[in-house]
Amino acid sequence: MTHLLDTSAILVHFLDEPGADQVEALLAGGANVAGLAAPSWAELDRRLQELIPDVAEAARVMRHYTRSLCAFVAVDEAAVLAAMKIRHGCACRLPLVDALIAGCAACHGLTLVHRDKHMDAIPSDQVAVLRLPDRAV
Repeated sequence: MTHLLDTSAILVHFLDEPGADQVEALLAGGANVAGLAAPSWAELDRRLQELIPDVAEAARVMRHYTRSLCAFVAVDEAAVLAAMKIRHGCACRLPLVDALIAGCAACHGLTLVHRDKHMDAIPSDQVAVLRLPDRAV
């Protein structure tokens, strides 16, 4: 595995927004390339429930991303310690869930793929990052 997809990256792909082609290329490599951290599972489930009125369809899309396209990356002690270090190194507030996702990337040596402006504050010496383009206005 080489890349950890933040929830924002999965949503970019699902909604076919700018950067979807970059995420598609990573997803094409399957679990050998793309991972999804445990906190992203919970975030993705919530967002899909908001975006897809049909509960069964939302569950199918969730399974597609979490079971077919991405490897599961657990939050363990190393990830929590990395998240703490990342938060200490950020000049601005980084939400805990995002710090844990970044911590998973850091402790596994994965490139974090995201589109969240607040994640731009993550120190580049701690986590390699692929920043997806902002939404077209």
